[in-house]
Amino acid sequence: MGEPLFIGVDGGATKCLARLRDSSGRMLGEGTGGPANARAGAPAFAEVMRACRAATDAAGIAGDDLGRIHAGLGLAGVAQKGDREFILSQPNPFASVVVDTDAFAAYMGAFAGRDGAILIVGTGTAGLAVVGGQRINAGGWGHQIGDEGSGMMIGRTAIRRAIWAHERMAPMTPLAAALLERFDHDPAVAVTWADRATPRDYGSFAPLVFDHAERRDALAMPIIEEAARDVSRLITRLVEAGAPQVAMIGSVFPRLLPWLPPPVAAVCIAPARDAADGAIVMAEQAFAKETRP
Repeated sequence: MGEPLFIGVDGGATKCLARLRDSSGRMLGEGTGGPANARAGAPAFAEVMRACRAATDAAGIAGDDLGRIHAGLGLAGVAQKGDREFILSQPNPFASVVVDTDAFAAYMGAFAGRDGAILIVGTGTAGLAVVGGQRINAGGWGHQIGDEGSGMMIGRTAIRRAIWAHERMAPMTPLAAALLERFDHDPAVAVTWADRATPRDYGSFAPLVFDHAERRDALAMPIIEEAARDVSRLITRLVEAGAPQVAMIGSVFPRLLPWLPPPVAAVCIAPARDAADGAIVMAEQAFAKETRP
């Protein structure tokens, strides 16, 4: 059958990345897919498998050799048992599959089992500390009731306040004008767009908000300051739980870092490895446990 291989997937609300390594840690191939939040069901799992197929194709692994692969899936949306069970119930060609949250995969990549915490600030937000083997969650409950400080929240708030400006309830700033231009200066157009908008769609406006906040735009600055307060609250909770450092994950975090209070920013570090490698560690540990005498 050959030596075991290990594939790790970092599946978030916007995209997923699969990475394949051999038992010595040599990288064999990578692949990408679209949104992989498990709460989306079958379409999310299809994106996970698309990323995995791209990684195995890049490595020249096919057919029966796929049965040598042990998979670790770190996915958004699997905090609930039913969503984890759905993912595990889906057909796949691998020798074994272990599923955990994208936050746990990111933690494994950052700290490899040592005490520490990660905070994902991207399209959504989710924090996790692991101290003495115990998990402490902070946030991560999805865009309906959570995702404070996220790119989604920044974008959605900016659109809402641009409409305020259109109705003369907030200042008409360059940011407000730029956002209103996207919707033909018509709130009804924005409402129609919002009927089908995803968290990723809202999050796509976050870079524009940051750009204007850095130019001291009077509408943008309070939005980013609010996001910074939300993220500071999450970081403070993770440190209070006993984590000595918080690894920064996600595309929004680097831009938000300068807006955090200095004592909060001081505990933030770059992760040692990413969540895809953390998911590989998950797969390796599960394989070692299965084969232990």
